[in-house]
Amino acid sequence: MPRPAASLPRSLSLQVLLPRAGVLLGWLALNQWARLPEPLVFALMAADGGFLLWQFRAFQRSADAHVRSTGAMAPVWGGYLLLLFAGFAAITLWWDALLIARQPQEAPRYAEQRAREREALYSLTVSDDGRRILFSGEITFGLTSRMRQLADDHPGLETVVLSGPGGLIAEARGAAKLIRDRNLSTQATGLCASACTLIFIAGRRRSLDTEAQLGFHSYDLQIESGLPQVDVQKEQSKDRAFFLQQGISADFADKVFGIPHSRLWTPDRQELLTGGVLTE
Repeated sequence: MPRPAASLPRSLSLQVLLPRAGVLLGWLALNQWARLPEPLVFALMAADGGFLLWQFRAFQRSADAHVRSTGAMAPVWGGYLLLLFAGFAAITLWWDALLIARQPQEAPRYAEQRAREREALYSLTVSDDGRRILFSGEITFGLTSRMRQLADDHPGLETVVLSGPGGLIAEARGAAKLIRDRNLSTQATGLCASACTLIFIAGRRRSLDTEAQLGFHSYDLQIESGLPQVDVQKEQSKDRAFFLQQGISADFADKVFGIPHSRLWTPDRQELLTGGVLTE
């Protein structure tokens, strides 16, 4: 049998210090690497609180036996002090875990937030049969990359269906190049105007629904003061050349880029057929 005087240090080490150190390290790891649901945090707090009470009672029994055996109180008070520090440490870590659990969800990064805002300006889906991309809305940043991803994921695509008021010419050029490179056809539904028509012209075959319209006008900078590095006439010349490559007549292309940007020309079906815009 060990001497009674040795039971207190042994109890303090095996029943309090080592288990408590392991529990505190566990809380530290959880608070550093995990975000627990609030109900789970409360459950763990209750379990650890129960364990802490058990440790206190185990030490108390050993302390009573120590005092009866030796009468020395100094080791007992030292054990109480350690238990007090352990309790404060536990409460601090419980509180940290609770604060972490109650933190609001992290806001998306700025780039992700801007991408979501842009995607909300248009709808881009694939038909159930996987043969048509359906686009409607404003042409904005990111449209080309999303359209390319859909085309890669659906190799059976044949047609891009379009409607919308226009948008960014640079992004429309990217979508138009993708359509021409993939040898896709285009179809307009509703009103396809401004930059939307540039995407429409890229189609191998181009058709118009019964109630649909194409709306054309010349280019304009959205900033009134202009940008010295952007030559609007030069940009129009690039797209006029693209129109001609796609079989659009020179007279029709000249009329398109002669319409003031403040107006919208919606030629009838016969004008579109004569100008080479519609292929059927």
